Amino acid sequence: NAYTQYSCYVTASTSVGEGAPTSTVIILTSLSVPEPPLNFSLLPVPGSPTMLFANWSAGMPKIGIIIGYIVYCNTSTSQAYPEQRIGQNVPTTRSVVNGTTLATSLTGLNPFTQYSCYVTA
Repeated sequence: NAYTQYSCYVTASTSVGEGAPTSTVIILTSLSVPEPPLNFSLLPVPGSPTMLFANWSAGMPKIGIIIGYIVYCNTSTSQAYPEQRIGQNVPTTRSVVNGTTLATSLTGLNPFTQYSCYVTA
C-alpha cells in the first residue's frame, strides 16, 4: 500500500527447519497521487468584480501528505486540465496554496467574463 510502513526480515529454510532471521529492516513506501479535492466552489467577493473566493474539502482517503493545492481558471467554457493545456486553453489565472489551506482568493480576473475553474491536489 502507498505511504505505509513495513517491517521486513529474511529467514532461510531447509528440510530440517527454519534458520535465524536477519535483523529487521523498516521501510516506508512511496506516496501516491492524492484523491481529487471535493466540494469545490467559487463565490463572488462583494464589491470586487475582479476577484473570486475559492474553497474546497480535502479528498479522501488521504494517502500521504498533501503539500499543496493549485486552483486553475481560464476564460474557456470547457475545462482544460493540465494534460490538455498544450497549445490552447492555457489557464489565465493560477493560485497555489499549501497543503493545509482549503481556500484562496483569485485576483486579477476580468469583469463580466465567464471562467472555468478547477482545483488539483
